[in-house]
Amino acid sequence: MYTELLLLSQILSTDSFSINQSKYTQSETVVNLYSQHKSQKSQKNFNDMLEALGERETGFKSGDLGQYNFVNPQLYFLGKYQFAEILLIRLGYYRATSYFGNGAKKNYWRGTWTNKDGINSKAEFLNSPEVQEKAIREAFGVYWQDINYLINKRGKSIESYLSQVKTFNESGKPKTIKITLSGIIAAAHLKGPDKVVDLLVSGKVSQDPFGTSILAYLSEFGGYETTPKDFLLP
Repeated sequence: MYTELLLLSQILSTDSFSINQSKYTQSETVVNLYSQHKSQKSQKNFNDMLEALGERETGFKSGDLGQYNFVNPQLYFLGKYQFAEILLIRLGYYRATSYFGNGAKKNYWRGTWTNKDGINSKAEFLNSPEVQEKAIREAFGVYWQDINYLINKRGKSIESYLSQVKTFNESGKPKTIKITLSGIIAAAHLKGPDKVVDLLVSGKVSQDPFGTSILAYLSEFGGYETTPKDFLLP
């Protein structure tokens, strides 16, 4: 349901940053960190995380094909993972100059589709489970890339946070959470890589348009056995 995704042109430039795919998609440090510090959910894998995320986003049980056709009745997010216009713009499926968060109060889907993966309409996207599953993996690749870039700009590294136990302040109440890759990526899907970095570095807690805290996703989806190799770069 991420509506505040930083577009590539807003945070990256060919002059200041080039993507090191070996670092951001196949980080052996992250893989080793995860395998050395498995949590109580470690028996559950990346696909289990995706199924849990689909249930959380749509309210439909895992395996229910209705997840893929679901459109949020309030803000019109799409599909199993509740894709926003801005995310599908970033992934190359869609084009629009006005979209939710930038001149529009909802995801109206009044732009144009690009024919990526054969998708030329909202209806085709909703009726294409395979494309949605590919798109969420691409989205996770984008989140991972952006988190690394943004946290490095602040003189930190994501590896220094993984497997650490941190206590955050939410509305005056402490909440202690173990930081894991799956939790970070889910939190980015809710609020965006920039808000994940703000949380880790500065302890800033944010919420989505429905009032869901970034800490809820960081905790709920933490501990699934996940590595950057599970993600795709679009």
